[in-house]
Amino acid sequence: MAITPSHSGSPFRVKRHPLSDDVLGEAATAEEAVALAVRHLPADLGPAVAGTVEQDG
Repeated sequence: MAITPSHSGSPFRVKRHPLSDDVLGEAATAEEAVALAVRHLPADLGPAVAGTVEQDG
């Protein structure tokens, strides 16, 4: 997900991917933008871990 500057009034635009045109929504504050992004995270998302896919084998 990506939070980018908006072009239609609200300061923040939440997109599914930084290079995508798939906009999940817009928000007036950074806090609202983060909350919007969190609502779209998969329910089974695990913790972030250091390393790469190749290292995890």
